[in-house]
Amino acid sequence: SLVQPIAPWCIPLESHELGILLMAQPWVVGSGVRRADLEKQLSEMFRDFISKPIYFQMVKRSVEKLEQCGSLKGLGKGRNRKFVLTPEGFAALIINIQVVRADPTIDGSEFEFKRELVAMWNIMMDRIVETPLEFSIPQAIVDFFKVIDEIRIWNQPVITVDVMKDAFNVQKLITGQRESLNMELQKLESSLENAKIQADYLKNVDFSQLDLTSLGKDLLSILKGNPDLLRIIIKLSTTAMPQISIQGKIVRYHQYIKYMDALSEMYQKELKIVDINILRQRIAAGGG
Repeated sequence: SLVQPIAPWCIPLESHELGILLMAQPWVVGSGVRRADLEKQLSEMFRDFISKPIYFQMVKRSVEKLEQCGSLKGLGKGRNRKFVLTPEGFAALIINIQVVRADPTIDGSEFEFKRELVAMWNIMMDRIVETPLEFSIPQAIVDFFKVIDEIRIWNQPVITVDVMKDAFNVQKLITGQRESLNMELQKLESSLENAKIQADYLKNVDFSQLDLTSLGKDLLSILKGNPDLLRIIIKLSTTAMPQISIQGKIVRYHQYIKYMDALSEMYQKELKIVDINILRQRIAAGGG
């Protein structure tokens, strides 16, 4: 939110919005792509990784949002209006692809989408870097990436060499996700310990001697008029239920971290992390 006044394109994007930016790349769509085609392509290419239903009005609203913030440029009018990715939109794509905001143990679609995308990009870039090009890169693409290199926030470059390298590093994405899960796991383990202490304490409390006036007049009136409800609350507070709930979450996080470790091992064996600097240099030079 701090940078949005000077960089309106620098905002959190949902998976389907990243998909729209991906499909509007100028070297893919030329002069642009229509909203109706974006809806169709999103449904065909990303339906397994986007948890929300994909329909025209959703795509329309997202395209309007992306055009308004400067990530897309609109050309033409009416149904034939086409949209193409801007350099700022590419920067937004590169930044957002590295951040997973949703808890993947509850909704894994965001992480899975970004994992698949980064891995696919890495394979594609590796083929390009390893293959000598026998043609010149169009000047429009060279100019596009020159603008990206010149994007600044508070006079600091945004898409640096390191930022680009991290965007194509699936291991970096997995490591960051694992670190976030470990932090949440530590919080849960601390909550479990506190729940155990609280339950042990409540078992020895004489509730008839407690001053309940701090609960407020309305709640106090309800409890006094419903002694059975108070007994139920006391019983639930002193049972293992709060602990079991937290333990279930801990089990879930442990299992997902094992999944992270298995993914990391798989990519370590099967995927070469591309040196994106080679491609950047090639583009800057205008070709092979």
